[in-house]
Amino acid sequence: MTAQQHNEGALPLPESRSYDELKDDPWASAEEKSAAKADALLGGLATLLVQRGDLDTARLVLAVDEPVIEFDDEDGTLALWLEVTPSESENFTDAAVGKLRTACVEISNRKGYGVGWLGVRETLPTIRPGWRESLREQIEGKKPTNQARRLAPAAPFWTDDNLSFTNAGEQRVYRALRHIQEKVLPPQETIGIFPLANGRIPGHTWEPDVIVTYKGRAGVLEIDGPHHNARRALDTSRDHLLLDSGVGYVDRVPVEAISDHNELLSVLQRFLRRLADVR
Repeated sequence: MTAQQHNEGALPLPESRSYDELKDDPWASAEEKSAAKADALLGGLATLLVQRGDLDTARLVLAVDEPVIEFDDEDGTLALWLEVTPSESENFTDAAVGKLRTACVEISNRKGYGVGWLGVRETLPTIRPGWRESLREQIEGKKPTNQARRLAPAAPFWTDDNLSFTNAGEQRVYRALRHIQEKVLPPQETIGIFPLANGRIPGHTWEPDVIVTYKGRAGVLEIDGPHHNARRALDTSRDHLLLDSGVGYVDRVPVEAISDHNELLSVLQRFLRRLADVR
């Protein structure tokens, strides 16, 4: 089966948001939407099998490393591939895969996902420099191999427009700013977005989350995390240093706004208004 992968390297999904919310998110990438659809389909078919009393087949889903939706160039259909470790693949008998496939197609048809086939294949290892030593240790029995899924762990990553981010919150703020840049503001009076730009101010070198330029002024946006209150005094000190060094305005995106489309837009538009009013 020759296929063109739609979501190579599935991205982590925000746990606090439903699949439908992510599917309708105007800032979610095609890869994220495809990963959400694949995971929703996998969870749906497993739950359906449990409800039907087929616990043995449903239990196989827990062994799936990653569900991947791919497009088949030959017949123009979508397929759901279940990637599993070699040690688990033998448990996916033809009969079990047939049941999984039937449930998959049934749910896909009712949800309008367009997936018409399900298959199982081995998870490919992620290879990194130093793989020879890692492999040698596994072969010589220095490391357990029965649960090893990769020769090296694959680090989560968040990228857009050839820019990298350290977490999903930063990426979401960037996408909201990009929406304002491209869809809201006129081209002759828009903004510049510079995420994670390393810089030096007196006595400190650090990496502001986002630098935004607007109407001849530069502002800094910091994105709060879940433990932000413990850093309040440090944040205030950094804000003062940035302002003393020529930054026009410093503001923060509260963690509560990250997952709320309208609230995030409101926070960012308020930031731009205040940055434009700096004298």
